[in-house]
Formats: sequence, structure tokens, C-alpha cells
Amino acid sequence: MADALFYFDISCPYALIASTRVEDVAKFTQATIEWRPVLLGGLYQLTSAAQGAAGSASDAMPPARRAWAAHDLERELSRYQLDVRWPAKHPMKTVDAMRLLCAVPSAHRIGLAKALYRAYWMDMQDVTSHSVLLRIARRTGLSREVLGFPLDESIFATTQWADDLRSNTQEAFEHGAFGVPTFWLQKEEKMLFGQDRLCLLEAHLSARQRNGDLESVKHINRLMPRCLRTAPENRQRTLKFWFDFSSPWSFLGYTQLQRVKRELGDSLKIEMKPFLLGALFKAVGTPVVPSQVAMPHKAAYMRQDLQDWAEYWSACSAQTYPPLPPVKLAWPDEFPIRSVIALRVALLEPAVIDCIYRAGWSHNRNISTAAGLLEVLNDAGFPGQILLDAVTTGDRAESLKAALRTNTDEAVALGFCGAPTFQIDEHLVWGQDRINVVQDLLSGWSPEKSRLKATVGAFRTSINTTDNQADAIVP
Repeated sequence: MADALFYFDISCPYALIASTRVEDVAKFTQATIEWRPVLLGGLYQLTSAAQGAAGSASDAMPPARRAWAAHDLERELSRYQLDVRWPAKHPMKTVDAMRLLCAVPSAHRIGLAKALYRAYWMDMQDVTSHSVLLRIARRTGLSREVLGFPLDESIFATTQWADDLRSNTQEAFEHGAFGVPTFWLQKEEKMLFGQDRLCLLEAHLSARQRNGDLESVKHINRLMPRCLRTAPENRQRTLKFWFDFSSPWSFLGYTQLQRVKRELGDSLKIEMKPFLLGALFKAVGTPVVPSQVAMPHKAAYMRQDLQDWAEYWSACSAQTYPPLPPVKLAWPDEFPIRSVIALRVALLEPAVIDCIYRAGWSHNRNISTAAGLLEVLNDAGFPGQILLDAVTTGDRAESLKAALRTNTDEAVALGFCGAPTFQIDEHLVWGQDRINVVQDLLSGWSPEKSRLKATVGAFRTSINTTDNQADAIVP
């Protein structure tokens, strides 16, 4: 049995990125990862996912969200040096291509899949054409002798391959998949979604090989690909952290600021920028509480994903010297969190940000009400009543309200789609799962000029390497 499954469809550019990286994960964890073809459109149907007229999920997004997703994808493709040429008819129907992949034995599937990815995303070939598909298959060395059956039109009419594709898609759905790329850890019975979760896949596979937890994985923070790992000395930089206490993703991003600060030293200034996430969502046309309207599969995975990242960041924090506090995330009883008063207090006194975040997202304390905030602030040693009076009835109350509105209006004007959003000069990065991009930008990486490829790095060693040997290779 394979250690993990990689569910993919060649029509997805994110799965394209994953296809260029997943073999390295298998190599460096000594794991077997089986490539299993599925039909992305079939997953959309099974999960009742929103789609555009052409079958693309991104077409159903609000304009601001769609523009941001396109920019993020372009940047990710650039980071992995993938020169994609978007097909004029994207998304092309890939049912026959994926059936062909089901027909091919596992030993030959990866080579054919890579050739089909190239045909779709780089060579502008029509992968809906049977003759094109057969020509590509023959060029990868496939033949009747290799397959045990004719490599001709009969493949596309064979019920077995259609049934296998349908079965793979149903299996992925039953494992919780709602898109591709999706990874399934067989022993743990755990799903991971997205090419940007490959660091989590590698972490879990490495931990399994060590018979330990994530903290047992040496230099776990370096599993997130980077273009640059050292920054120019004495270069002053400012990182603006746009946040709202109401977002658990924002909390996770906040927990990593100190680690980023340690990497870059005193030359980095972090500016905290509170804003109203709900008002932003209304302005850009997305649900005010996305998790409450997400399809069941996605909603369930969002909760798991939060815990997965909390576990990963905790391991990173434990390996920092001196160790940073563990990242504990507990879903609050009071949700959604109403953060207006808390954000105004944060504007008045930024020192309270840590205790409010951890109260709301680590200790399940009520930060939505003045009474709940008062207890949290007093317990942390702050003059709670003075701060609350100042932001509600004090001389500065109106100016603080105006400042929060101004920040929110600026977030809308800049094209934000959520929190946390990181701003480095003119560059905007959305999501705590893009911390590696933030670190690269702060280190001097330029998306427009640099041709450096994002990699996990030469420090990667076999899990059987001794700790002393591993330390010797890591700068």
C-alpha cells in the first residue's frame, strides 16, 4: 500500500505546481506516493461546488477575489519557474486524458502525466483530441508491449478505464476532497488540500518515518519553499500586518510575526494595521462568515486545516531558539467574534493585541463584548476599564472609530480579500500560508525581476541521516 495518494487532474494549474514538487517529497521522506487520476468536474458535481459557465470554479468568484486568485497563481507559477501559456479554451475537458492515465500502469503513469501537463499548460496542444493523446503516450515510450493492450482509439471506449476514473473520483470525494491537488495520508487517514500544503505532507511523512510527532522533524520550518534564505544586512524594511481579531487565519499569521522578526533582526519594523474584516467582505461581495456558507466538505476541511497549521507552527516555534510559545487554537463558543471594540482598543494600545488574540483563539474567552474584554485586559495586567472608556466615550473615541474606518477603506481600495494580509512596500500577500513569500519579499526577492526558484533547499536530508550529519549540512 502506498504511503500517500496524490489525486490530480491535468486541467488544474495548482495541481500542475504540485506535480513538479511531489516527487521530491517522496524522495526525501522515502515514502511511496501514488498518483491517482480523478475528474475535477466530477468532484465539483459531487460537492455541489460553484462553477462558471465553462466549468471553472474561479469564474464563480466575486471579481475582487478572482483578481486576487489570478495574481497569487501567477506569483506561485513564477516562484517555481513554470512558464505557463494559458490555453485559449481553458478549462479543456480532460475526461479522455484522465481515462488514458487510468489505463496506464502506475510505473508509467507519472511520466505520462507530466507529458500531458506540459501539453496542456506549455505546448498549447489540444488534449481533447484522441490523436494528440495517443501521440503523447507513444512519445513517452508506451506501446502495446508495455501496456498489454492496443494503444489506439479502443482505450477511450473501454468501460474499465471510465469506471476506474469514476471510482477514483468517488474515492477522493469520500476522503473529503473537493478539488485538486488533494493528498491522502493512508495510515493517518488524513486529507491535505492544495500545493501549498506539501510542506505539511512532507512533515507528516517525515514524522512517521521517525516514529515521532512534527517536532521530531529537523528544521521543519524549512519545508516551506523559499527563493532567498538570507537578507542583506542593515537594510531597513517595514512589514504591515493587516488583521482582524475575528479571523482564526489572522491569529495563525500573527503567531509567526515574532519568528519572522527574529530571522530579519532589528532592521525589520512591524506595523500593526487593524481593520474590519466583515466590512471588507461586504464591500467585495463575499459572505461575511465564509465558513458558515461553505459546502460541507470544504467547511470540514477548513477546521482541520486550521489545526494542521497550528500544529505545524507549534513545531516551528519549538525549534526556534529560544523557543517561542506553542500555537494553540481552540474554536470559540462565541462565533463569529464581534471585534469592533477590541480593534479600537488595539488602535489605542497595540500592546494588548497579543492577550486579546490568545484569549479569543487559544483560551475560548469572550472578546466580543465589553464585559468579556474587560476581564481579558485586567487579567493581562492592563487598565481594562480605562481603555474601554477611552474607546467608547473618551475624548479619542471618535478619532479611533474614524481611524478604524480609514484602515478598512484603505484595505478595500488596495483590493484585499481577507485577513491576514501582509504588505511589504507595494507587494500584498494574503494568507498565513504564504509566510514564506513574505519572508522572501523581506529578504529582497523581487517577483518581477528575480529568476530564483523556490525550493525547500539543499539542507534536505534523508530521514535516516543522523542528527549530527543533518546539522552539519544546514547553515
